[in-house]
Amino acid sequence: MASVAIQNHETPLDLVSRNLKSERADSRCGALRELGRMSKRMSKRDIEQSLVPMLSDSDSSVQEHALVALSQLHGRAVDYAPLVATKLEQSRAKEVKRAALLALGSMGPLAASHAQSVQPFLGNQDLDLVVDACSALGKMRAANFADAVSSKLSSSDTDVVFAACMSLAEMDSHLQDVGKLLKHSDARVRSAAVNAVKSMTGAESFSAEIVPLLSDSDSYVRLGAADYACRLGGKVADLAGPAGKLLSDPSPGVVAAAAAALGGIGESAASQIPALEQALRNDGEDSSTLPLTVAGVSPKLVALLRKPACAAAAALANMGSAGATSAARLVECLNAKDWEVRVAALHALSRMPAASARYEYHISDMLRDEAPPVAAAACLAVGEIAAATGEANNSTARAVSELMEHPHPTVRARAVQGLGMMGDEAHAHVETFVALFGDRAWNVQAEAIRAVAKCGEIGQMFAPDVCRMTYQGSSAAVQVAACEALARMGHRGACFKEEVQALEDDMSEEVREAARKALKFFEHSEKSALADGARPALTEEPEPDE
Repeated sequence: MASVAIQNHETPLDLVSRNLKSERADSRCGALRELGRMSKRMSKRDIEQSLVPMLSDSDSSVQEHALVALSQLHGRAVDYAPLVATKLEQSRAKEVKRAALLALGSMGPLAASHAQSVQPFLGNQDLDLVVDACSALGKMRAANFADAVSSKLSSSDTDVVFAACMSLAEMDSHLQDVGKLLKHSDARVRSAAVNAVKSMTGAESFSAEIVPLLSDSDSYVRLGAADYACRLGGKVADLAGPAGKLLSDPSPGVVAAAAAALGGIGESAASQIPALEQALRNDGEDSSTLPLTVAGVSPKLVALLRKPACAAAAALANMGSAGATSAARLVECLNAKDWEVRVAALHALSRMPAASARYEYHISDMLRDEAPPVAAAACLAVGEIAAATGEANNSTARAVSELMEHPHPTVRARAVQGLGMMGDEAHAHVETFVALFGDRAWNVQAEAIRAVAKCGEIGQMFAPDVCRMTYQGSSAAVQVAACEALARMGHRGACFKEEVQALEDDMSEEVREAARKALKFFEHSEKSALADGARPALTEEPEPDE
């Protein structure tokens, strides 16, 4: 099929669009699903020729899929908001209405002028439509209808209450009404309330109500309470004492939530360091979310939200200089049987490199760990130590360099990252970094590009290779790394300004933004050079031949 497309000068978008003319509705729906996946590549002309006409298709399922595809355009679809609002008001098909509500919500505040078309659905007898209407109004930031959404907080349906909470959080309205639900008898409502409150103005006034939620019987309520503390940090320092008392709770889930909360509060919770050091020895694990993970309902929680020891290690790393005094206790965790605990300890040690330097021998031993995440974390830790002390141990650098050939891509990426922090030791491996531009893993390519940029004048010699990655990179992240690296390479990087300018039309917003920043940096550097009296390179007299 690819060869046919090339011969006929057809793009993948053209091939998909041809199926929109199929007599079969399921084929048209399939084509619309593909268009949704290709939404970032679609121009306005593509949208108007392929997608918009399908809103008037004779089959309601096709209309539904067209609206869902339109929702994946987000703010780019705002010009078609009137068409979507009309479809919402006139269609009799429930699924079309739900898709229209989804599409309007996806346009965000840009579509707020059409909120009046959404508001009537708050009183609909079909609760699915009520939920969708709440969500759409919240995403549209339609604060004029906050009172109407707030009335749904008293609904007997938890899905409606959940959607109303999230909607009011996005509007940043009715904090007190949402806060009252923190004591609700239904765990799902409590979870919705705490997750809504944490992002609203004045959320710190509910810190007293959050304390009991850290030891709630429902794991998602506990996690919401912990995240509340992480969001607000020092503003809720009064939580530190009550949270510290929970570190001795028999439930691993409660201890993990309390430790995560203390980590979020940070240095203001330094009084709880002794209790956190005790929690490092807690080898329990909260398995309450495991059934949902196995069922595919929710992803597996990260270790610091499941395991007290991991949460305590992360919390100590957030305590600044006070937490750094616990480096010896964290080093003891490197002997833990649980690899996730070893990883957590290494990540914590990497964030207190000056204090960890005296334990570099123990940390470098972890480079040979059989668990790839542990070896990867050790690479980062020794790199941070070298950067902090200004010295790199030759034998450690050699051990890290060997891991650039590790079969696991994360280990290779971390090895490059760690070695790139080692100054002169990194310079000796610059050609290896460049060779890794061709690695099959995008994260290895990105770290290799960053490492070359850190090699100063030696790395600048490979600016053409870095420039090549702005358009040959295997992902947007690689292209972004290449743009940032060229910006760091001074005059030699600026030589490729035209290539970077071409990325201003890239399909990825992330790449376009990176290109714009690099170009601004080039411009600023040129102005600074001229202001300092430097002459442009082309006006300099050539040096005589030797």
